[in-house]
Amino acid sequence: MKSLEFKYPIMVFAKCGCTNQVPVTEMLLEEKSPNSCDLHYNFTCPVCSGKTEKSLSITEDASDFTDLFNVFKTIPALKDELSIIKLDAVKGKVKDGTLALYGKYSHLRFWDNVVQNDIIKIPYSIK
Repeated sequence: MKSLEFKYPIMVFAKCGCTNQVPVTEMLLEEKSPNSCDLHYNFTCPVCSGKTEKSLSITEDASDFTDLFNVFKTIPALKDELSIIKLDAVKGKVKDGTLALYGKYSHLRFWDNVVQNDIIKIPYSIK
């Protein structure tokens, strides 16, 4: 099995039943066929000490992981500050034999006061 690793600028947090968020930096990737794979992750919550193990089956149809994860993207800003974007939706699918993770978010364009909806790829590296 391979493992996925999430690095800067992406931060992935799994949601615990006690409403705490636990950082996830790595997941195991099991490729079942060219059209499907499984993601495995586990964590122990530092607040409630609950242990969670999950397996997510991903196919060519988009799967929604919004209820399981909060994903944030950090963007460097001016004068030693950071902007942090929380993705409104987190989804994944197998596209052309490769796992594709992506998220939707909305932001206000300051120059014309319009809320713009965008989709961004969630980058990961394979170890």
